[in-house]
Amino acid sequence: MNVLIGITGSIAIYKTCELIRLFSKSGHNVRVVMTQAAAKFISPLTFETLTRQKVLIEQNEDWSSELNHIDYAKWADIYIIAPATANTVNKAANGIADNLLLQTYLACPAPVLFAPAANTNMYMHKTTQESFKKLTIIEANAGLLACGDEGIGKMADPEEIYLKALRLINKDNFWENKKVVITAGGSVEKIDDVRFVSNFSSGKMGEALAKAFYIKGADVTLISSKKHNLSKEIKQIHVQSADEYYDAILNESPDYLIMAAAIADFKPKYTPGKLKKDSIGEQMILEMEKNIDILESLKEKNFKKVGFKAERDEKNAINYAKKALKKKNLDAICLNLLTKNDFGSDENEIIFITENDSTLFAQNSKENIALKLVDAVKRI
Repeated sequence: MNVLIGITGSIAIYKTCELIRLFSKSGHNVRVVMTQAAAKFISPLTFETLTRQKVLIEQNEDWSSELNHIDYAKWADIYIIAPATANTVNKAANGIADNLLLQTYLACPAPVLFAPAANTNMYMHKTTQESFKKLTIIEANAGLLACGDEGIGKMADPEEIYLKALRLINKDNFWENKKVVITAGGSVEKIDDVRFVSNFSSGKMGEALAKAFYIKGADVTLISSKKHNLSKEIKQIHVQSADEYYDAILNESPDYLIMAAAIADFKPKYTPGKLKKDSIGEQMILEMEKNIDILESLKEKNFKKVGFKAERDEKNAINYAKKALKKKNLDAICLNLLTKNDFGSDENEIIFITENDSTLFAQNSKENIALKLVDAVKRI
């Protein structure tokens, strides 16, 4: 994908370096166009180093080459203006093109995403708010601003902008208005109020799936025992126990449930307060009881259900997965072998199993595996 980044004169410009890195790291081509004011904060050389491409700025526009606002605009698959000052937002909304960056905006046939950064009063001014309605923006964050004020106006985090841009380019009409609930992490079952039983699940696969379904255009909710740095447009619900996972799923009423969380098979008998070691003695023996099987408890619900199964027994893993698929009335199950990718790995290999078929998604990053799984789930 060809990504054109427009940079205006804001202290938030330092975040744009990280935004460029995210696109470059993912294999996308990046070019930059800057205003004169932006160059007062960071020189074009910085962005040329990051992109390995010539930065387009007033002084170097060249009509004997592609280094001009028309060719840069045609080249782009998406144009992201980040940071976008209030001045730039209001001009763009009214078709004013009095600098190179805005001329590029008017000449660009591709989707354009604005990431505003401004003082709270400037951001909330009725003129600016009206301008936002005419443009595709990613809402700023609230917090302590560079000017010392507290309020909304901090440019969205680079990861948020990155995901929003990918969603604009990759959204699939199939997923529009589809509610997808994804679970992640491992359940946390209390022994008392300071101790618990859990597992090694990192939540990385669930997080990757939340991003993938969001990028494809779904309405995504992530239910997890872990903390995740995701877009504000992805709803997050923090839970601990299996019962909390179950209740949260029911409250969301999904169209699709992707059950990537690792739920404890057994839970300890809970004792309020703190068990004192002096009263326990030399050995602590936990009384355990069978935990709720969430997917089996939901098997009569009328929504699509995809389970996950982690196995170390390579010989019997597929048979175990198929039994779980049938027993829990699942539409599909994702089998991953822990002998190849243990908990916490950044990569995975998945066998996607349905009643009549199975597909191997070979070793890859969890982000890329997740995108393939979205397409597989679409077909069930």
